[in-house]
Amino acid sequence: MNLNLNSTQSTRYLQVYDYYKEMITSGRLPENTKMPSIRRCASQLGLSRTTIETAYLCLAADGYIISRPQSGYYVTKRNIKNNSAVSSHHADKNKENKIKYNFTSNNVDAESFDFNLWRRYIKSALRQDKRLLTYGEPQGEYELRETICNYVINKRNAVCQPENIVIGAGSQSLLNILCPLIRERKEVCFHDSQFAQGIVIFEDYGFNITNNPEKADILYMTPSHMTSLGDVMSVEKRLSLLSECVSHNRLIIEDDYNNEFRYFSKPRPCLQGLAGGENVVYLSTFSKLLLPSIRLSFMILPDELLPLYEKKKMLYNQTASKSEQLALCQFLRDGHLDSQIRKLKRLYSNKDKALISELEQAFGESANVYMGESVSMVYLQVKSAFTNEELQQRAKQNGILVFASPTETPGYANIALSCCEVPVEEFHNAALLLKEVVEI
Repeated sequence: MNLNLNSTQSTRYLQVYDYYKEMITSGRLPENTKMPSIRRCASQLGLSRTTIETAYLCLAADGYIISRPQSGYYVTKRNIKNNSAVSSHHADKNKENKIKYNFTSNNVDAESFDFNLWRRYIKSALRQDKRLLTYGEPQGEYELRETICNYVINKRNAVCQPENIVIGAGSQSLLNILCPLIRERKEVCFHDSQFAQGIVIFEDYGFNITNNPEKADILYMTPSHMTSLGDVMSVEKRLSLLSECVSHNRLIIEDDYNNEFRYFSKPRPCLQGLAGGENVVYLSTFSKLLLPSIRLSFMILPDELLPLYEKKKMLYNQTASKSEQLALCQFLRDGHLDSQIRKLKRLYSNKDKALISELEQAFGESANVYMGESVSMVYLQVKSAFTNEELQQRAKQNGILVFASPTETPGYANIALSCCEVPVEEFHNAALLLKEVVEI
């Protein structure tokens, strides 16, 4: 529930009453939580102290809060919804604990990263005492932006300068910067409707989410990872998309997630580069290549958005750690990212082959198993009366998380498995358990 003081449906004190009642019964204000003082609450909401005091007295009369002399008001034990919420939370947690093999995880393999190497760069960054005494640049450290600029020009055929690049701690923080810059646009279409973290940002800024790209004036695209299975948009389709968006004045937000991980083809040029840097906002991250906990992402703004961003950027604090930015800058300059990509491809290629071997042994001739275009992804097409989604759900009920393929084949169920998180030594038991699920 939101506190909307502009509403005319009830008086102000009742709106405040309903707001805190909902906060308490939903468990967001737990037992013994101290309520804001009447003076502070009145100041924050821009209401009179009498209005707040009346709302508090009503809450106290109904048993939601209690007054403690010389201390203030506190939430009581009357938390009806919270008990069920807690039970639901524990039930969900127990369900999560039953998952034995997660073949949908975006986490990385424990052997995928050289922690000792990264520690050296972090220690080197921490020795830059004077720089660490100041706040980071709102747009990101200039030398890192310069290094990233060279990287995306050489590797992704991007068109940009360091001034076009904005650093942030993850895509969500960057979208929070982008949305106010494109407020004049109203409709946004996400190619991947499962990207809830991005959708919620646009909803919070008042954008309308549509499933029809022809109605949208913003398209959020992941051309290097079109589906959860890693399908890639061809160059021909990219050019066609760009042409259509220019003719209809649509802005493209290109999330270049996972562009480095291809088995059978070289990475295609990014939409931003094919468009000459115009009418495309480019997003990418280093989390998948390094560690998910290293929240360093970047955004390339087209020149037409730079003047507005320049006016606003000093209002935003930098969300990414300055020490990690300095460490990553030198890490990239020393060429370790290319070697890291090669290492990951070898690691996940070997894991893919091991998983394929175990699945072939478990299913025999009743299934087709093959490697996907995306590194770390294995496809399983098995003879079954279940649909893809039904097999996915049955696997989950038995402790295995898998992807349901969008492709339907009569008489077969199609699923995909990411080998990233599950250790190789667990593949054998996981394959046998999945075979049992299919035969149930």
